[in-house]
Amino acid sequence: MLFEKETLAFNILDVLELKQRNVHMLNSGRNFHALSFRFCSDAVLKSETNAYPMQGNEVCYVPARLDYSRIAGVDELIVVHFELVNYKTRDIEHFVPQKKERFAALFQKILQLWRRKDAGYKYQCSAVLYEIFAECYAQHYKQEQHLSRIAASVEYMNQHYQEADLSITEIAEKSYMSEVYFRKIFQSEYGMSPKKHIISLRIQHAAGLISTGYYSLKEVAYLSGYTDYKYFSVEFKKIIGVSPSEYLYNYSE
Repeated sequence: MLFEKETLAFNILDVLELKQRNVHMLNSGRNFHALSFRFCSDAVLKSETNAYPMQGNEVCYVPARLDYSRIAGVDELIVVHFELVNYKTRDIEHFVPQKKERFAALFQKILQLWRRKDAGYKYQCSAVLYEIFAECYAQHYKQEQHLSRIAASVEYMNQHYQEADLSITEIAEKSYMSEVYFRKIFQSEYGMSPKKHIISLRIQHAAGLISTGYYSLKEVAYLSGYTDYKYFSVEFKKIIGVSPSEYLYNYSE
């Protein structure tokens, strides 16, 4: 679940305020993620497989590339559109926060900053979005996550993912278990394989290195744990949606 992720890497694209009545809209082909706070709503979001009723004072996350319809008599919300590197799902996720006033204030703040567009406003907006995600995480935080049997392995993985020769066997050994058993537990706790998690960490790191403009693309690949640039490029495009060279061009533009 997005709200249970301790770290997220994103790039804000837009912040909008919507006050709509009698809505019946199909959203298709969106290449961005959306996080919203509804102030007043009776909306229902419908994907191919599920229907998600909304209400006032509710936080909602809609992943990129999910086709869905939005039907509402009234729908008043502030929504942030953003790119997201290290999380994937095909489900809409939503919850009513315990600190409703806090969330309302943060969404209003990010909207005001985006509209004013003062010098450095994107940094300021990113800081507010991090605050929002921190509040989401705090509400969904589970103490048992830190008592996980594979905590030592996950910590080791997060510290050494840039090493090209890092192996799942080596990682599993940090929790004194076999690779097969480690894979099973990791899949259960994180909803993905250890390999996919490592790839996600590497590509997230690579995107950050590209954005600095300090390294060639081959240097970025090497510093992110790849000895084969072609393979790196394929994995990068699979996750980010564009090749490393296209990402560099778009970022510089």
